Amino acid sequence: MHLLPLLPALLLLLPSLAQQALNEPPDNTLYLGAWLDTSSDSPQSFNQRLGQNTPWFQFAQTIPAGNLDEVTGQGGIVNASLVWETGTDAGVYVTVYPTQGFAAIQEQDWAALGVQLQTYVLLGRAVFLRFAPEMNGNWDIWGIQPTAFKLAWSTMYSILKSSCPSCALVWSPNASPGYPYSIPLDSVVSPQDRLALDTDNDGQLTSADDAYAPYYPGNEFVDWAGVSYYYKGIYPNSYNVLPGPGTVEAALTGYAPPELETQDATQYTPFYSTYCTNLPCMFSESGAAWHWNTTSQPASYVEPSHTAVQQAWWSQALTNSTFLSQYPRLKLLMLFEWSKVETDSNISTLRDFRLSNASEVLSAFQEDLAPVLQRYVWASPRGEQGPQGIPQGQVPMPLPSLTRAMPYRQPTPSSPSLFWSAA
Repeated sequence: MHLLPLLPALLLLLPSLAQQALNEPPDNTLYLGAWLDTSSDSPQSFNQRLGQNTPWFQFAQTIPAGNLDEVTGQGGIVNASLVWETGTDAGVYVTVYPTQGFAAIQEQDWAALGVQLQTYVLLGRAVFLRFAPEMNGNWDIWGIQPTAFKLAWSTMYSILKSSCPSCALVWSPNASPGYPYSIPLDSVVSPQDRLALDTDNDGQLTSADDAYAPYYPGNEFVDWAGVSYYYKGIYPNSYNVLPGPGTVEAALTGYAPPELETQDATQYTPFYSTYCTNLPCMFSESGAAWHWNTTSQPASYVEPSHTAVQQAWWSQALTNSTFLSQYPRLKLLMLFEWSKVETDSNISTLRDFRLSNASEVLSAFQEDLAPVLQRYVWASPRGEQGPQGIPQGQVPMPLPSLTRAMPYRQPTPSSPSLFWSAA
């Protein structure tokens, strides 16, 4: 039998034969998600402002979760019942921080998390789980420990997938531009970790070392690959600067052009070409900062407007049809809708990453989003009953609190910008 005449028909079948990953949208489409400060905002309010039904909302909790302290707001699990209040079929995205270190996590903690997430599934929700994000940085207690991280990931995979097989696991380092974030190799405690991190075997940790590979569990243990990626200006990130061309793309290519550096352009570890070929990818959290209180500007500096700073960010990716077509495996862009104080070089500024807070910024974003609106998959309206008729009141959620709403970050020592290193 000659197969050559059948080749065109077989080629037409290939897209349908290719298996999509968990929660992956159809070809040529992607999701827009939001991580909200639920102490002052809600998914329902965000949807009303944006004028669209957002398909994914992110929340954070710790592992071990412990019991919820009603006074301090510490412990417990996230208040995902807020997603049900939207009246849509939006998914629940849970980020889990090992705030007591990897050794503190017991098998029963993974089992409890699996039961929690599977409950959302039984209630008709798609679920993402992102564990120990930005593990390739040193600003969190779980950072710069590739051996312990991969061991914890393996345990998580075996236990959680048995109880929640449809939960999509997101492996999510910090984007490579700026790596190794001024971390000296001799500050890494474990000899095994030092050996793993020194990928070019030159005895030091530099931009030439692979920012991701030491932490990667393997394609068979990961459903999605993601990166955290922010633009905060020029070090010490204390005044407003427009993101230059190539700022957003640098997260995917690892190439930081001169506009992003105070010195020469640098090639860091590529992300898209390495991890997005076999897996769908995402910006797990991202945004450009508007500094409400600025300091250390150069003399005669002309500050750009709030809208201009944010628009220079989103127009490179979120609303850029050329960018979206060039990186078709980028399937979820998660907005970090927060305003918070951050400190670099002992200079603190109030940084606002939100696109939906200031009316002029939101209006400009909606206008720029309109031409690519159909590229995005939006949530659909639905009732408050799950497919098995489980009522909303049985969603296993505690009361929200101000403290619990905050994304976790360890106290951060003075560190260079994402795109600049004193080294």
